[in-house]
Amino acid sequence: MYNIVANVLSGKGAGKKCLEEVRSYLNEKGLEFQIDIIDGRGAGKRITQRLCEKGASVVVAIGGDGTFHEVLNGMDFSKARLGFVPAGRGNDFARGAGFSFDPKEAIDAIVRAKESNLDYIQVGKRRCLNACGTGLDVEVLRLTDQKNYTYVGSLSKTLMHFKPYKVRVEACGKKTEYECVTAILCNGTQYGGGMKVCPPAKIDDGLLDLMILEKPKVPALFVMPSFVRGKHIGKYYCTHVPCETATIINESFPYIQIDGEIYEGNKLEGRIVRGGLKTFLP
Repeated sequence: MYNIVANVLSGKGAGKKCLEEVRSYLNEKGLEFQIDIIDGRGAGKRITQRLCEKGASVVVAIGGDGTFHEVLNGMDFSKARLGFVPAGRGNDFARGAGFSFDPKEAIDAIVRAKESNLDYIQVGKRRCLNACGTGLDVEVLRLTDQKNYTYVGSLSKTLMHFKPYKVRVEACGKKTEYECVTAILCNGTQYGGGMKVCPPAKIDDGLLDLMILEKPKVPALFVMPSFVRGKHIGKYYCTHVPCETATIINESFPYIQIDGEIYEGNKLEGRIVRGGLKTFLP
């Protein structure tokens, strides 16, 4: 039985189209499936928890990064594996992981059942699939949600009145304070619809990647093109630390983001869960 948890509103209608193609594929193959539609924030997690409690062995999430985040947090990986059919606007985790954007190819990979165990980040009581952080990226996400701008458009507007954030970081047994643009814990390589925040990151290496973009000597707007293209590694304003655990405390801003979802709080305590994401090879 393939248990499909779908956000039909994701990707400006892409979710609905993907669901119909997945339904068509499974019907053609004569495979048994059921569909649950996400109807509000938090519903994806609740649906997935219920499915796992009832004995589901395969859960298929159709949607974008936000949908994947919710479903991930409802999974019981001692009972079930999670498959992904990307249908969002950014699809950052899916791009980094190499999942197909053709719905039939994506569901076919799940049906062929080539199993794979990838990493995720445990952030307090929540799981993070791709990246979590605090600072400029959270302000940009809030503006994107409020005004329906693109991520890059919101970034440009936010940089016009940017002030650096004071953060305290602990990683690899070392405590450091920064004045920074943003502080991020990465499992995947990109976020924000294609910004290559951490090109060296790997989703199966048993490490999370701490990325600090410090206050540059020039206006932050001037260094952002390098950040977007992934050319910031090795620059004087960039600190990159691969580690198994890390803590970030933002003393200037009371919000964090996990997989693009905004939560109240100024503290991120991240721990990599090696091989914890039971999924399928693309």
